[in-house]
Amino acid sequence: MALEDFFDHTCTLFHAEKGSNNLGYGISDKNHFSYPDVADEKDSNVPCHFSVKSGTYQVAQGEPQNAYAARLKLSLPIGTDIRVNDKVVSGVTGYAYVAEIPRNVRNHHIIVYVNRSGTIKEAL
Repeated sequence: MALEDFFDHTCTLFHAEKGSNNLGYGISDKNHFSYPDVADEKDSNVPCHFSVKSGTYQVAQGEPQNAYAARLKLSLPIGTDIRVNDKVVSGVTGYAYVAEIPRNVRNHHIIVYVNRSGTIKEAL
């Protein structure tokens, strides 16, 4: 099995951009980070593999909705430009994750843990 066959998913990467935000009353936040609306062409449809079986999932009961958190391992081809706090959107599910520190595995591939948090709305 070739390594290219292992990357059976696709994802889109959004790099965090630094900007300024006007908070009102003459106060501005010069350390405001946000994600662009559209990813670069080279950062779209990147081959990857989400290891869902080795992930950590947690649901905490709360009001008005339950809180959901997930931590998954993401494998990427070597040379992929992924950074800390990048937003990773799965091409299969459409879920958005935030990347932790990427690790180069012997110049063979890249492993990075990604986190997702949010709420689970009750189905009506």
